[in-house]
Amino acid sequence: MEVPKEYISTFNRRIEKQLYSELRRDYSFPRAVCRSLSELFTSYLDLYSVQRDEGQIIFHAASKEVPPGVPVEEMHLVAVKLTIYDPADCSARIQKEMLKRRIIRISNEAFYQGALLTQADIAILLGESTKTIRRHIAELEDNGEVIPTRGKWKDIGSGVSHKKKIVELYLQGYEYTDIERRTKHSGEAIMRYIKDFARVFILIEEGYSEEELRIITGLSDKTIREYRELVEYYQTQDHQERLEQLRSMFKKTSREEEEVSQ
Repeated sequence: MEVPKEYISTFNRRIEKQLYSELRRDYSFPRAVCRSLSELFTSYLDLYSVQRDEGQIIFHAASKEVPPGVPVEEMHLVAVKLTIYDPADCSARIQKEMLKRRIIRISNEAFYQGALLTQADIAILLGESTKTIRRHIAELEDNGEVIPTRGKWKDIGSGVSHKKKIVELYLQGYEYTDIERRTKHSGEAIMRYIKDFARVFILIEEGYSEEELRIITGLSDKTIREYRELVEYYQTQDHQERLEQLRSMFKKTSREEEEVSQ
């Protein structure tokens, strides 16, 4: 079977493929033996799998803990139960509305079971192109919806990172509990992103260059670029209270801290 390049990663995360890879890696069985055993194990799994509700499937997605750049065969996968069809879908007035509901539902179901779907995963599960899924996710995010995909959570690709979204909500006046609820991030993670932004904000005010910001903070070029955009956009009177709160996070200026460390 020929699989388009954009779906190869999703296709290779079948349980049968994972069993085959583990048998080869851990036991060094011949390929034919690995293939036969993986097919046999899969047939038993299908036969004795746990009961699922109508409209649900089992899908193997990358764990939330898997960092970017890990090959599929080395990923820790999580078996998640996804609701492809829900009776509430029938109330959608137009197909576009139904598709968006499903995108929100399955991405969040995977997230709360410890995994992250990719846009390609969502596309193949819902029978749409990745281009269509990408467009709908962008529209949902423009309306304030948070779609937890692997690319978004791990800052893979050219889209707006979840870090920028979290900091932007803070600058807009949202409290930590509100940000936690809207973004599905822990309070600890939110505080870390805001502190990182505060450091960048202070260093920008003190005139540090892009390269100096990267060296001092250890943040990626993309993150620094996004944080600079936020600093420039929110330098208005309406947001001065939050900016002052950020300044107060550090009693010493970064230059003073640098002198102390020398």
